[in-house]
Amino acid sequence: MRKVISGNGTDTTATVAAYLQSSKEIRLANLYLIGEADDPAAIWLTDYESPLAWPIWGTFLPGVIKRGTVTTKVGLEVSTLDLTWSPGNVTFTQSVATASPYQLAQLGYYDNWKVRCWTVYMPTPGDANTFGASELFGGFIGNSKVDQGKIVFRLDSFLRVVNEYVPTNVIELLNTAAAYAGPTPPAGFSEIPQFDVIAGGSNNVVIGACTTPSAGHVFDTDAFKQGFLVFNDGPGATLGRVWAAIQHNILITVGGTDYNQFQLYNSLPWPPTPGVDTFYVSAACPINQADGTYVGFPYVPSPESSV
Repeated sequence: MRKVISGNGTDTTATVAAYLQSSKEIRLANLYLIGEADDPAAIWLTDYESPLAWPIWGTFLPGVIKRGTVTTKVGLEVSTLDLTWSPGNVTFTQSVATASPYQLAQLGYYDNWKVRCWTVYMPTPGDANTFGASELFGGFIGNSKVDQGKIVFRLDSFLRVVNEYVPTNVIELLNTAAAYAGPTPPAGFSEIPQFDVIAGGSNNVVIGACTTPSAGHVFDTDAFKQGFLVFNDGPGATLGRVWAAIQHNILITVGGTDYNQFQLYNSLPWPPTPGVDTFYVSAACPINQADGTYVGFPYVPSPESSV
């Protein structure tokens, strides 16, 4: 039997095992945490009919959600689990803070989010505190599919990170050329540049005023070519955590002031909001195709890298 932890952090495995042997019935429910516990955007769900409080993690709210069976594979392939959620919010907006989960799933917003699942044991209806819960599954959202009235998440076990170089929340899992540790400063800099959004952009063109490492700095043409642009999260942000690949960057003059303009490969769901949205940019991943090495990692050719 898996370890069971009560709401106050006590190991109740033996108590629950004895209860299961002596009792003719047991009330079970599942708990789901999508995202990080300290993230205001995290989603706390249970398939039980009322909220369940498990104090060491928090309170999980009723939702239309169900899971498949955990698929365990032989060899290096990790375990997977399908999670189906039917959120009640169906309102489409132009802000990630208020957008429907269906809309966010279509944008890939939840890709690579952590998901934790537990089984809770209740001696009386609604009591998730006394016995507590045991771990069921943990992993990352590898794929999101929006269907009629539901979102289906394909979860890959946490063990996925053991043999993957890919930085989370940035590049798709199978992109071997992205095998590096995270954002990369442009040549000659040691800090990731941050920008404020300036008016005049569109869904695939973003104009930014550099705030760090040097206010007002305009970077060389194509200093960020093949890199990526990520919008910061925060109060009022309309594109928080949304990212896009950079086709090229150039200098642009608006109202007599020089700024940085970024042309994106893939269009944003809506234009960024000037004076509200901020973002950072990364140069292209540190790869040297000539000698076949990455910075920090050995380069292993694959079909994806040769396309």
